[in-house]
Amino acid sequence: MSSVQGMDALIKRLNAIGEPKPLLRALQLSTIHEAQALVPRKTGLLQRRILPGAITNDHAIVKADTPYAAPVEFGSKPHIIRPKKAGGVLAWGGPRRLSGRLRTGAKPTNFARFVHHPGSRAHPYLIPGAKKAAGGLKDLIITRWNSAA
Repeated sequence: MSSVQGMDALIKRLNAIGEPKPLLRALQLSTIHEAQALVPRKTGLLQRRILPGAITNDHAIVKADTPYAAPVEFGSKPHIIRPKKAGGVLAWGGPRRLSGRLRTGAKPTNFARFVHHPGSRAHPYLIPGAKKAAGGLKDLIITRWNSAA
C-alpha cells in the first residue's frame, strides 16, 4: 500500500478553510451589497429587491425579484408593446409620481393601439457585483489556506 506524499498537509489546509456555508453566506451578502451599489436607481425598488436565496454546500443564490430585473441587467431588443386587454389602448403621459403612476385626479395625454419600443441598453449590476464580491472571498480563502501551513 502506498501513501500520497503531503496528504497530511493537504488535509490540514482543507480543514483550515472550514465549513463552506459560512463562506458562501459571506459571498452572498457581499454580492448583494455590491449589486445594490451598482444598480441603476429610479424608484429604488430593484435595489431593495436584490435578496438572498438558498445556500447549499456548493452554491449560494442571489436573486433580483422584480419583473424588469433581467432587462436592466442584459438590456432588451426592440419590440412592440400592445395593450393587455383585447381591443384596448395604451395610455401614457400626464403628471406622474416618481413610481410612474398618475397623480391623483390626472388624466393621460397620449393614446395608441401599440407602441414600437426601441429597446434598451444593458446596465449590468448583478454579475459585476458577484465578480467583485468573489475577489474578496478569494483573498479570504488564500489567507486561511496559507495560515494552515
